[in-house]
Amino acid sequence: MVNILISETDVLFQCGLQYFFKDFFSHVAQQNVTFTSDFTADSIRAADVIVLSLCQGEYFTCFPELQARQQGIIIGIVEGDSGIKALPSCYQDIIFISRRAPLSQLRLALFSAWRVTPLNKYRRPSISCFECQQKTLSPQQVRIMIGLYKGLSVTDIAKELCISEKTVFTHKYMLMHKFHLRSDYELIKLLNRIAEKNNWANIFHQYLNR
Repeated sequence: MVNILISETDVLFQCGLQYFFKDFFSHVAQQNVTFTSDFTADSIRAADVIVLSLCQGEYFTCFPELQARQQGIIIGIVEGDSGIKALPSCYQDIIFISRRAPLSQLRLALFSAWRVTPLNKYRRPSISCFECQQKTLSPQQVRIMIGLYKGLSVTDIAKELCISEKTVFTHKYMLMHKFHLRSDYELIKLLNRIAEKNNWANIFHQYLNR
């Protein structure tokens, strides 16, 4: 039995992935599969394959739940595959696949990884949070992120923080550059994902819950 964890918000895309994995493992490994979408330490520990849906820039943030991972393959479904360079330690062996990539590309990547996994009794490489390369932000940048997340205008944020609009624009530009974001849509999507992470630097939630 192959245990597969799929963390994906698009229900139709998730169903497509489930059909793909059932077909793949029935032919390649002659094994049945079981699926879960609970992104918890226990489900991660038991998973042979983990699929994460990542918005633009999210792969620069921390997923502490992945510390529980002990085996198998991790696949990151991304909006685009360009600009992915420095990553947190928990992503060192991740396979990035574009959401728009053909199934043949996903099949080839999965086949190559799965062929190595059982032969070498694969265990994930040792990772260290001390050397993690996740992106960090200053308290002022977090305050500005909170304002953007709440839908405040640049003028409103500037007034609330007693800074100039130019300063707000500068920090916003720095944020977008740091996370390789190309539009306000990608910025808001990333902020929504970060808001769901109770662990993320904690400081985000401290300001958010004030």
